[in-house]
Amino acid sequence: MPVCLLDGVAITTVEGIGSTETKLHPIQERIAKVHGTQCGYCTPGFVMSMYALLRNNPQPTPEEIELAFEGNLCRCTGYRPILEGCKTFCGKDIVSTELYNPQEFSLYDPSQELIFPPELLILGKKPPTNLTIFGNKVTWVSSISFDELISVKQQYPNSKLVGGHLEIGINTKYHGINHYALISTANVNELNNIEKLDDGVLVGSSVTISRLMEELERIIIQLPEYKTRIFSAFITMLKRIGCCQVRNVASLAGNLVTARSTSDLCTILVGAKCQLRIKSLDGSEKQIVIDDTFFTNDGKCELTSQEILTSIVIPFSTENEYMFCYKQSRRYDNSFAIVNAGLRVILNRSIFDTPGLVKDCTLAYGGMGSKILIAKQTSSALIGREWNLAMLEDAIALIGEDLPLPFSAKGGATEYRKVLAASFFFKFFMQVLSEISAEDPNIDSSVKTNIRRCPSKGIQIFEKVNPKQVMDDALRRPIVHLTALQQTTGEAQYLMDIPEYKSYTNTVPICRYLGVNLDELHASIVLSERAHAIIESINYDEAISLPGVHEYISAKDVPGSNRYGEMANDEYIFSNDKVTSHGQMIGMIIAESKEIADEAVKLVKISYKDLPAILTIEDAIKEESIFETFHLTSGNIQNGFLNSHHIIEDEIRMGGQEHFYMENQCVIVTPKAEAMELDVHVATQCLDLVQSVISETLAIPMNCIVCHIKRIGGSFGGKNTRIASISAGVAVAARKLKRPIRLMIDRHVDMAIKGSRAPYLAKYKVGFNNDGHIQAIQIRMYSNSGYSRDLSLSVMNYSMIRLFGSYMIENCDYSGSICQTNISSTTAFRGFGAPQAIWITEKIMTEVANRCEISQRKVREMCLHIDGYVSPFNQKLETCQIRKVWDELIQRSDYDNRKQQIEIFNKKNRFKKRGIAIIPSSFGIGYLGFKFMEQAGALIQVYTDGSLLLFHGGIEIGQGLNTKLVQICSHILGVPKEKIHLIESSTAVIPNATETSNSSATDLYGAATKDACEKLKERLDPIRATMPTANWVELIIAAYYNRVNLSAAGYFVEPNPITFSFETKTGRGIKYYTYGASVSEVEIDTLTGDHQNLRTDIVMDVGKSLNPAIDIGQVEGGFVQGIGLYTIEQLYHTPEGIPLMNSPENYKIPTARDIPREFQVALIRNSFNDKAIYSSKAIGEPTLPLATSVFLAIQNAVQACRLDRNLSKSFEFNSPATAERIRMACQDNIISKVHNL
Repeated sequence: MPVCLLDGVAITTVEGIGSTETKLHPIQERIAKVHGTQCGYCTPGFVMSMYALLRNNPQPTPEEIELAFEGNLCRCTGYRPILEGCKTFCGKDIVSTELYNPQEFSLYDPSQELIFPPELLILGKKPPTNLTIFGNKVTWVSSISFDELISVKQQYPNSKLVGGHLEIGINTKYHGINHYALISTANVNELNNIEKLDDGVLVGSSVTISRLMEELERIIIQLPEYKTRIFSAFITMLKRIGCCQVRNVASLAGNLVTARSTSDLCTILVGAKCQLRIKSLDGSEKQIVIDDTFFTNDGKCELTSQEILTSIVIPFSTENEYMFCYKQSRRYDNSFAIVNAGLRVILNRSIFDTPGLVKDCTLAYGGMGSKILIAKQTSSALIGREWNLAMLEDAIALIGEDLPLPFSAKGGATEYRKVLAASFFFKFFMQVLSEISAEDPNIDSSVKTNIRRCPSKGIQIFEKVNPKQVMDDALRRPIVHLTALQQTTGEAQYLMDIPEYKSYTNTVPICRYLGVNLDELHASIVLSERAHAIIESINYDEAISLPGVHEYISAKDVPGSNRYGEMANDEYIFSNDKVTSHGQMIGMIIAESKEIADEAVKLVKISYKDLPAILTIEDAIKEESIFETFHLTSGNIQNGFLNSHHIIEDEIRMGGQEHFYMENQCVIVTPKAEAMELDVHVATQCLDLVQSVISETLAIPMNCIVCHIKRIGGSFGGKNTRIASISAGVAVAARKLKRPIRLMIDRHVDMAIKGSRAPYLAKYKVGFNNDGHIQAIQIRMYSNSGYSRDLSLSVMNYSMIRLFGSYMIENCDYSGSICQTNISSTTAFRGFGAPQAIWITEKIMTEVANRCEISQRKVREMCLHIDGYVSPFNQKLETCQIRKVWDELIQRSDYDNRKQQIEIFNKKNRFKKRGIAIIPSSFGIGYLGFKFMEQAGALIQVYTDGSLLLFHGGIEIGQGLNTKLVQICSHILGVPKEKIHLIESSTAVIPNATETSNSSATDLYGAATKDACEKLKERLDPIRATMPTANWVELIIAAYYNRVNLSAAGYFVEPNPITFSFETKTGRGIKYYTYGASVSEVEIDTLTGDHQNLRTDIVMDVGKSLNPAIDIGQVEGGFVQGIGLYTIEQLYHTPEGIPLMNSPENYKIPTARDIPREFQVALIRNSFNDKAIYSSKAIGEPTLPLATSVFLAIQNAVQACRLDRNLSKSFEFNSPATAERIRMACQDNIISKVHNL
């Protein structure tokens, strides 16, 4: 939102409502204490959304709370604890209290909220005036009357009128579309009125969508139902526009003249035959009934620069007039439509025992072309027809002819979109019929309603701490994240919160280094724009001539090695002669500000000579573009197939996934004059790798480079490798210019440059008996590695050993091939190969059960792991808990009874189907192939006031690492956790630190911390023996005076490292297993492909939890991220290799209303693990693959739909289970009609 729009507005930020130094606002306190923070980067946004709701509604309902978060995203928590904390304001006992004590909450008193600033109240009483602001590139004018608006528009004839500035802001930032003058209509009185007319309601063009909804709801209460059917349809659609924050500022006119082909508002305006009132600058006026001719192209309409839309008249409906609206999007909340529709009909019902004849009809569709369209042929053909099944059949065929979408149409999914258009009319027909005659035998109640998003609720079950445990001992208690309060108040500092280095300010100590200018500069990256090409020339003259630009940095400026790579030296810091993917770093612009640098990047001209590009796995296989292939066999595969009663051969595919952490990649490099020293603040999981790559790039020793970070705002593997090369590029610039350089990457650049989770193709052959017992399995896996190896070889290794990870398979033959293509290199991502492998496994198990016509439960139970089983990678299982976890899940989830209830539901409902699925997971922990990584260091320093400072080599990403390490310190040393503090992670304190990954940070750094604490305790024990009644501070003072070393370094090395070799099939492949299982139940709309997660039950074996609150948070967060992977998130490239999903606008992750309606998590009791610190287990990654149960539940629901039509249970159904795939797999008469057109 432009600052100019905020003139006269009071702005309250998260810092303004409370702080840890003064007083917390109850929202801040409750979200923190209910464990609603992890990385914390998104937390202030949730706090303020809730604050805005409470200021307007002090006691909201659960539904209102979840609606308030439509526009908020979180990648860590899974939303449940955030929602639970906020629902404590509902005034009802609707939340679990196992993990927190509601009695600790401060009471909320709305009367104690901040008052509106008196000076603004006084200002508001003065006569309003125009506001004009002159900028370097744009002039902003806010008008207060229509006459003044006309005058300003005449003064700036090619200016752009602005409502909420939403679309213009996006176009300016991401598409480089600038306007020399912007005129705000937000405060023009004549454009903000709403007036009831004889034939409808006149709405000023600057009225916000939220206000329009409120007015229509008020009018609906006042008038007869038949007169407000169009208004009801409007409200249904308006609720789906953006989110509440968007609707609060978005104007009617802004939405209309944007003229998107998928605009929800435009579609319903056309369908309702609304009237537009337009005034010209010359004073003339006109009124038109809007139809599809008003729109000329996507983003354009029949409104000239000399015309202003003043108002819109929404008509009353007549007695026999009906209107309904429909929308299907990639995600339910805050997502553009794939297809939408505003469908209206007037019936002539002279004979009231029949539905009647069609008198008038408008069928308006969005998403079916380059603009909003009316199915005119269909609308005309229906006039005079009786509203019956024969008319329905003809209409569906005509709609397909009316709205032909070529296969190459923008947006893809052409068949699905055509099916949606017809399905929407089918829904419309049934809904109108039910309004006329609710008892009509042709009506199926399941078609009348959309899937309803109900408020979610959760239950958490865990083993309580021993009541005899000393209160100061924090171990195993569900204590809140160490910095939760700082996160909810906005006090938690992230890298970009570090103030700019300026020599003329007091933001940093003014140390005059000889030859070093402390004034900070900003970097912006020049990226490749080809998938595979030779760079013929680079012209940056225009860029560096831009005022404020200092330098263009490229490969020629690298003093050391321009090559790097995590597993092979196969990448470049700066691409020089050739590019092998979109998004590779070619150069950097260094300028006085980020804005100038970004602008200069657009001026760099690069000439390419295109080369053939390989984009898909299939292309790579065809061209034999394979980095490497691994093999793993066990038993006798040939005999296994010979002894099988049945054999299935098939191939299945799973898409990739964008990390979409909340904090983008960022780095600040500050050069020092002495000894080539560099100070590097970098958001990374691996400080050691950044330090090493910078060292090699600059050809300086690592001891001259200090890398440090306090915390990062999420990562999930995405801040592991790529940030190292980016940091090296910034270091080259800082070294050359002898200036601090800051790089903050925008979201679209971050998504282009970083890479994603690897897409997989699996070709399998499985042999099994009539009872479902698997005799032999052969799997050929292929991953799309992108242009370099990155970590793909290791990811595939992990996939190999996690195939059939919970099942006993005697004869198997696995291979994994890493394909080289011309997309951004895929990289580490939470689960590291397991989400793909477990999904492949469970897809095959499901298919075996279907073919044998046995239950999904039975086919899995007969081959679950047991103690003593030797895996295909030659590891004997010990203390296997999978059957205990499985049995507890069956009991807790009431699986068998729910399965029966679902069968009953499906028999009664034709167009809504439910499905259920259950899966186990045995998630192996350990660094396969990286023995050297199984070591860790820590350092504890105790000061004479009794406070402790803890350093370790891990990184706090939100997973609660710091919190758990403090609990370990507290337990061993017997000190309250409040006395223990962590400042940052730094290579200057802990050298050669193992990266924070593989869910192993607590195992490694917890053990190193334990070692340091025990050394310290051992030194203190003689002093304690002489002072048995002394408190901690007295003990430390006495130790100091006795010259006891109060600093202890801890070190841990895994005594039994993972040494498995694929070549020799010897050595251990797994350190231990984290066991889990999940049951998920879903409901699908068979006409649209929409779905909702009704319930998920998860049972996990996490050993003896160090902190149940943190572990449950990891379970829920990982699972919801898995929901995104398996059901929502998709990555697309054009045939030229251009990534299409490069912003929140088109890449959708789960929101708060995508989580299970009922979310139940249980940690099993009495579990032990002698392979990790205090019998705990890793938990960050193991639950993500459990979301496969949601995918399989959807597949199960689709099978129920297909069963009604006597179709096969076996059908192509790949991941993710998007609305398109769900709908097209349902296969009904509508699809057949569309196919036959």
